[in-house]
Amino acid sequence: LENEPNLDLSELDINVVCGTLKDFLRSLKDPLIPNAMWKAVTEAAVKSVSDEFHAAVFFLPEKNLHSLKFVITHLQKVMNIPENKMSKDNLAKILGPTVVGYSSGDPSPLEMIGETVVLAKCMGRLLELECQ
Repeated sequence: LENEPNLDLSELDINVVCGTLKDFLRSLKDPLIPNAMWKAVTEAAVKSVSDEFHAAVFFLPEKNLHSLKFVITHLQKVMNIPENKMSKDNLAKILGPTVVGYSSGDPSPLEMIGETVVLAKCMGRLLELECQ
């Protein structure tokens, strides 16, 4: 995308584009929020202390931070498109598990259920960040 910054995907099926993004994010060795930093980032998100959350996010490894900024900036644009029918909260619920990831690389079904609220909260906070 760096080589084609004006790439127009508007003619593609949105479900295919979203599914491709989610597949790519799932294929990463470590989520955009690395497992080693998951607890610090998600705890800061849940506390709702902006400075602590910003510090936790901006302490991510450089590649993760740049990728996260790109994804969040894109999703913020999507949220502002009039045709978009997904609220910030819905996007956070749907994309939290893929963007934020779980506390471990191979969570049990019980862990997945238990972390759902935390993932949505963290993703919601990410969607509120200014990434410019």
